[in-house]
Amino acid sequence: MNGAMSGGARRCVYTVITGGYERLNEQPQAAGSAVPFICFTDDPDCRSESWQVRRFRPVLPGDAVRSQREGKLRPYLLLPEFDQSLYIDNSILLKQPPEALFAAADMASGLCLPAHSFRDTLLDEFTAVLNDRLDDPLRVAEQMEHYLAFCPDVLSARPNWTAILLRDHANPRVRTAMEIWLAQVYRYSRRDQLSAPVALHMAGLRAGTLEIDNHESAFHSWPHIGTRQAERRLWQAPETVFSAVALRAELAAAQRREAELRAERDALLNATSWGPLRALVRRVKG
Repeated sequence: MNGAMSGGARRCVYTVITGGYERLNEQPQAAGSAVPFICFTDDPDCRSESWQVRRFRPVLPGDAVRSQREGKLRPYLLLPEFDQSLYIDNSILLKQPPEALFAAADMASGLCLPAHSFRDTLLDEFTAVLNDRLDDPLRVAEQMEHYLAFCPDVLSARPNWTAILLRDHANPRVRTAMEIWLAQVYRYSRRDQLSAPVALHMAGLRAGTLEIDNHESAFHSWPHIGTRQAERRLWQAPETVFSAVALRAELAAAQRREAELRAERDALLNATSWGPLRALVRRVKG
């Protein structure tokens, strides 16, 4: 099956699952769609009634999350036989056939994705990742420090929600943005929502926006995580590297560094006329 055609565009829906983190969720809407649903996974036992299962070899065998991101962010390499794709996280359940999402999406730039509906700024997303222990606090703090240094305005902007991505595979600026985004994920946090706005900014790509509630819309519902191993979502220091004492010392250092970053940020904001950003930071600190 080559996918539904719209003006000659070959389209598909796809997802990527690695590392035994969760079992593949079925998508009943696939039955009424001409668009193929394709799941890439390293699980040799994965079977599905609604997805075409394709084998996926992790590029980083010791890092299932970043390996998953490689597939998520490079559809033009993973799916060269298609012109456009709709990526959905496995926790997304479509409520309409994907044709409806393609019809609603603003694809003028080659990329369309939802805005975050419950975070006001990218800085809020950084705070949530740190508070919920979703990644290495030292790496997240360093990422925030670097972004503060070279693109502080992005931290005050509304973030993206990256569980749904519609992309034109041939668009060169989209490809550039995806390569920058993946490099950011490899270098900084595995939480790709932290780096998405910066990657788009660096590529000069103004993406189309789906103004939908992230939890529930006419097109989808989220999250569906009944089979997910929730504890694997949290950041864990490798036991072969860190003892309990070393981990406590590392976390204490991260807390000190966060305090230093906040002080540096306050100094920078007080020296500028960025009133809205200054008010935001004070609200987050409070």
